[in-house]
Amino acid sequence: MTAIQNRLFAFLDRVKIASNGRDNIKLIAVSKTKPSKMIQELFEAGQVHFGENRVQEARDKAPVLPDTIDWHMIGPLQNNKVKYCPSIFSTIHTIHRSDTASLLNQQCAAVYKRMDILVQMNLSGEETKSGVQTLDQLHALTDELMQFDHLRLIGMMTMGDPHVGDFENQKIFANLREITLKESERLGLKNQMVELSMGMTSDFEIALKEGATMIRVGSAIFGERNQTT
Repeated sequence: MTAIQNRLFAFLDRVKIASNGRDNIKLIAVSKTKPSKMIQELFEAGQVHFGENRVQEARDKAPVLPDTIDWHMIGPLQNNKVKYCPSIFSTIHTIHRSDTASLLNQQCAAVYKRMDILVQMNLSGEETKSGVQTLDQLHALTDELMQFDHLRLIGMMTMGDPHVGDFENQKIFANLREITLKESERLGLKNQMVELSMGMTSDFEIALKEGATMIRVGSAIFGERNQTT
């Protein structure tokens, strides 16, 4: 067994403990900047879901890796890159603009695909982060999303604030959980809007305690940036 596979199994043990053994959790291994060899090793160990921040990087990796890998777009999505998404990704975590969603819907329609999406919320208020910030903005966006036949709204995404402590970030994650529940009820999607994409290497445990179903984790699995195995 390789070093990266050992890190994966050790991390999965931590997930099991932090989540009290919940079986509805998807680990999204954040593979941005990582070589295909490392992704292949993780896939051979049973890891299926991988997250990329850049469409072009995913376009380069996907053809040389198993086609059963489940690719997630977890970074900002530029409108001029939307056309590549249906052939690569199963899920987009970062929808926060209706024009981007409309373009994505058009591209999915052209290839007869229905894509899963999550709305990104910026609940920390950081200017450097994208995302919907108010409930009025959220309602306006999701009402538009409901008109797009080739997009399937499955939940919400947010990021913690690296400048505050666990207590404050736990409140952010709890807030997203409550917002998602209320929005799913408002839209009549209680059985569909079930995904909470929140938690990274530094805060995944508190995110899991607040009900995260998708955690986006890179360095805890791949190692620090200067590690190659």
